[in-house]
Amino acid sequence: MTDATHAPARSGNPESGKLRVARLLRAGALLIAGFAIAFTAPLHADAAFDRWMFAVTLLAIGVTTTLEFFALRSTPASGLVAVRAAVALIAAAAVLASGSAPDTSLVISAWAAASVVIAVVRVTRGSQARAVAVPSALLSGLLAVLVLMFRDDLIAVIGFFGAYAIVRGVFLGISAFDTREVAPSEGNATEPGADAFAPAH
Repeated sequence: MTDATHAPARSGNPESGKLRVARLLRAGALLIAGFAIAFTAPLHADAAFDRWMFAVTLLAIGVTTTLEFFALRSTPASGLVAVRAAVALIAAAAVLASGSAPDTSLVISAWAAASVVIAVVRVTRGSQARAVAVPSALLSGLLAVLVLMFRDDLIAVIGFFGAYAIVRGVFLGISAFDTREVAPSEGNATEPGADAFAPAH
């Protein structure tokens, strides 16, 4: 009975629908970038091409994350989502400004590490479901470590980045249909994993 009551409430909430669209758009951007990187492998020897691929992907992530912010702007999660969007946009500009493979790698690794921190903070605050935050943190953490290990080899770095984009896009697309962490207001936050659209008791 409880699930039957909660399901209509969640599906009928406009914020849930907006969040789903925003996540699907971000998932689509990641998947497109990942496959674009995979199918342009012969061009990866050109460092300038690689930097543009990084920058365009990070820009797309920043823009689509901004859309997620607007879907969550009335919830406790909105602040950290805004930070995540800003970090991606700053990283896009920093990649284009970088002049060497190690510098570019450092930017990508710093962006990935920031994503880990944001995911961990969100899940500990209860503003994001563990099923969404844990894959994000693990994949971003792995990317950060691999990029640092191969920081002098931009071809390897963009390969890792492309693989990350595809896997992350798949997980994000799945998570688009789980919007439990959306809270109706700052003053009515939910417990971690709770249904934010459940009727108040």
